[in-house]
Amino acid sequence: MRKIVLNLGNGTLSNGCQTVIGEVFESLSGSNRTTATSSSRFTGQLPAAPQLAAMQQQWLQLYHARHQDQLLRIRLLQQQGICYSAPQFRALCNDIKIQLNQWLDSPEFRSIDQILRRELARTDSAQIILETTNTQLRKLPWHLWRMLEQYPYVELSFGTDNWHSLPPLSFTSAQSRILVTLGHGNGLNLAADCQALSDLSNTQLKILESPSLNQLHEQLWQPEGWDIFFFAGHSQTNERIGIIDLNDQEQLTIEQLKYALGKAIEQGLKIAIFNSCDGLGLAQQLSDLQIPYVVVMREPVPDSVAQQFVHYLLAAFADGAPFHLAVREARQRLAGLENDSPGASWLPIVWQNPTAPAIYWQDLQQVENIANPSKHQRWRSPCFKSLLLGGGVLLLRALGALEPLELAAYDRLMRQRPTEPIDPRIVTVEISEQATSDYGYPLPDEVLTDLIEKVNQAEPLAIGLDIHRARPHPVSQETGHAKLLRQVEENPNLFLVCSYSSRDKNAQAPRGLPEQLRQEQVGFSDLPVDVASRRMSAVRSEFVSPSGDVDSDRTVVRRQLLSYDPTFSPTSSTCTTPYSFSFQLAYQYLYEKGITPLAVTENERWQFGSVVFEPLPQRLGGYQNLERSSSQILLNYRVNRPAHSITLEDLFADNFDPQMVRNRIVLIGYSAPISRDYFETPYGQMSGLWVHAHMVSQLVSTVLDNRPLIQGLPQWRNFQWGDILWILVWSCASGYAASAIKRTSLWLIVMITSAFLLYWVCWLLLIYGVWLPLMPTMLGATGSATAVRLSSRRYARKAPGV
Repeated sequence: MRKIVLNLGNGTLSNGCQTVIGEVFESLSGSNRTTATSSSRFTGQLPAAPQLAAMQQQWLQLYHARHQDQLLRIRLLQQQGICYSAPQFRALCNDIKIQLNQWLDSPEFRSIDQILRRELARTDSAQIILETTNTQLRKLPWHLWRMLEQYPYVELSFGTDNWHSLPPLSFTSAQSRILVTLGHGNGLNLAADCQALSDLSNTQLKILESPSLNQLHEQLWQPEGWDIFFFAGHSQTNERIGIIDLNDQEQLTIEQLKYALGKAIEQGLKIAIFNSCDGLGLAQQLSDLQIPYVVVMREPVPDSVAQQFVHYLLAAFADGAPFHLAVREARQRLAGLENDSPGASWLPIVWQNPTAPAIYWQDLQQVENIANPSKHQRWRSPCFKSLLLGGGVLLLRALGALEPLELAAYDRLMRQRPTEPIDPRIVTVEISEQATSDYGYPLPDEVLTDLIEKVNQAEPLAIGLDIHRARPHPVSQETGHAKLLRQVEENPNLFLVCSYSSRDKNAQAPRGLPEQLRQEQVGFSDLPVDVASRRMSAVRSEFVSPSGDVDSDRTVVRRQLLSYDPTFSPTSSTCTTPYSFSFQLAYQYLYEKGITPLAVTENERWQFGSVVFEPLPQRLGGYQNLERSSSQILLNYRVNRPAHSITLEDLFADNFDPQMVRNRIVLIGYSAPISRDYFETPYGQMSGLWVHAHMVSQLVSTVLDNRPLIQGLPQWRNFQWGDILWILVWSCASGYAASAIKRTSLWLIVMITSAFLLYWVCWLLLIYGVWLPLMPTMLGATGSATAVRLSSRRYARKAPGV
């Protein structure tokens, strides 16, 4: 909460203000804190404005003439001898507004105006406190200042230069305590004021009707104290001394209540409302007693206007607006009465001590149970709200509702990682569309055997044939197929593929191979895919073969299967190898390189050298329902292609360097579209040959190069406590920022900066193999910040920048 004090010194409209001293205070907005520090000080001047002074005097004469025959909250209104004209009054009001703003836009004062605009954002909640000893300056309609109209959460109030810092205000009552004094009100409808007060919830009212001075004294001295003192009835100012009609026989001044009011202020009196006429004298005397806030009417007020004012004021205050902005709202609503009561919105003014904090209705009911903090306080706590929002996001995540968002964000982060060099240990031989046109599709067995023989001459450490060939092709020629099987038996570094999930008989393991070789030199080609179904908001997981058809919008390969228990196969198949194609090739290469151990640990985890491949739990990262009957890991794609490539035509034409193949892993497979061996990946559509190359590269480079595997934050079994803590910390931090940062523009900058920071932290850590929960964190942080911000606006009626 900012406060700007403008001291006009002894200036007047006739002579001008030779020195205007402005000072900006930064004060804590807590309900019981009054700490304020001056952040800047500046000076200026205001020129003489005799024309404005004349207009102001004319306005007073017309106003009094208009209301002299109405029921006012003043005993007697002296006749002015001036005829009232509604058009003349409206024109005069407009002229005063223009003249006032021209005066405040004068070169002598313009620097102050510019400083105020620089210090305040449009959504800042602030108070401008005008200190002056001149009555005519106090009677000016300062609320028409153009700057105040442009800043909807700034209110101008009055004060004197004789003030001292208030001690911390006390808020210890479970109810708002209001002392209501109904003075002499002959002909007035004071019951309407009482009704407006009675409609307030959780309020303890004490109503004194036409009390004696002694009765009022006794109540003001009550040790329980009062939060608000409310007076309704007749009052007036005589020679700057405020007088109220206590009953039909007694009038009194604030001086007569000096000790009783002083005691009441000491015991917690925070607000005095005088819903009566001509109260500038009352306000001046009360401000000398250092009461935090005083509301009075600067001129005689019609009874109907007084009734509506108290209704509007209390409604806005109880609805959560700080008291000074509740007065502003009530004053603005009085403009709707000006057809019947011209000048109504010019009447209410606030006097205050500059060190008084902003006061809210809920502050007056601070403690419900001292031993047990109130429920609404816990609900109002930004951290509590943030935990609720973060918990809601975690629940949605656990149910799988956020899985599509998380996987989409994961794919985007994967694509934005920096490029990596090609893995020099892997070479692919691609059977392109040109080759299938030349040799037919599928390639005959004779072509495959010649291809394998050609590759084998370059002495690779492992050869993988990513082509399903359980039966001879063409079927009438079995010699080529027999030669293919013989090549497998003669070359322990040659590996074939089969599929346990495919219904295509050609995708089975070749029956001509001995059972031992089916286990040792055949790997399954089935890949785990994430299926985004048209009928499901979540993502389900399946294992598919290259020719498998999935009824879905999109199937994406993000994981790698190392081994699988064939007894879990959904179909009856001769593909009984428990090892994946990529696993067989990597195992063979590492075996030839002398890496030890190559074994299963006591916990049934694959260990290659010093690297242990931990299978994915049921929940990891964005996944919330993975299969538990397989040994799978996340596939850490290389941003670049993972291998050098040779076409079938170049191989047969000897148009390649044999050194590219020697001691390498060679994968042979189709890249021609006719093969239908294509999968969606985070990098777009990719042939099965290249997907397997990425998988082989991941296993080998993890063991030999310490290339990171992708893991989530720490967790215990399926309990993702690391993710939970990460999401809740961001949610609480965002909720706290939403409550602590008062200026909306600054808050938005912080939120946008935080979102970018979160994104790039997730991107950076993914480069090093850590999958952070980007979307749940973003949702939790944004939702918490928005909820806290909106609830604080609704609860305290503050602007977003308050």
